[in-house]
Amino acid sequence: MKAILKNNLSFLFPYFLFLLIGAIIIFVNSKAETHLFFNSFHNSFLDLLNTYTTYLGDGFTAALLILMMVAVKYRYFIILAFANLISALIAQGLKHFVFDDVVRPKKFFEGIQDLYFVPGIENHMFNSFPSGHTTCAFALYMSFALIVKNRFCKLSFLILGLLTGYSRIYLSQHFFEDVYAGSIIGVSTSIIVFYFVQRKNHPWMENSVVNFFKNEG
Repeated sequence: MKAILKNNLSFLFPYFLFLLIGAIIIFVNSKAETHLFFNSFHNSFLDLLNTYTTYLGDGFTAALLILMMVAVKYRYFIILAFANLISALIAQGLKHFVFDDVVRPKKFFEGIQDLYFVPGIENHMFNSFPSGHTTCAFALYMSFALIVKNRFCKLSFLILGLLTGYSRIYLSQHFFEDVYAGSIIGVSTSIIVFYFVQRKNHPWMENSVVNFFKNEG
């Protein structure tokens, strides 16, 4: 486990800084104050950008990228598939059974404060905590960061996760706390899954669908 953490500092060190700053924000401000601060910054470019970056944590995007790993290496497919499945079960379990009474920004501020909503986006009202999209994104991109060797790529994957989380706040689909918790679930689950899968020395895991068809040919 120590080696995994050490080899992924390009992702984890700035991520831990995000957690530290995020903890201070959560401790100092109420979630309403924090959301209103984020909501005050908007323009047409950010509207367009966040409308699309939010799909970085969409289930369809995750499923497509995970399936693509079958053509690269079965081990990678297993890591991504289990990391996303387990983190999704945790997030959805918390969302629907533990914190099922936590409402989203649109419902929270209803009749109290007018929020800016991006035109054309349907805003949900309930099951706010934690953010499913953010959980999915961090499980996905943390897994990719664990797999690749290049430090710049690892950092880039962190940026993709943060962009996804920010998009959920920008679109007023979630509060900062929802995104914060979702990122923790995604990152921690991916590291644990990677740790256990890497310990398995089954030769077939190093193969792929591409190699299978090459051998058949």
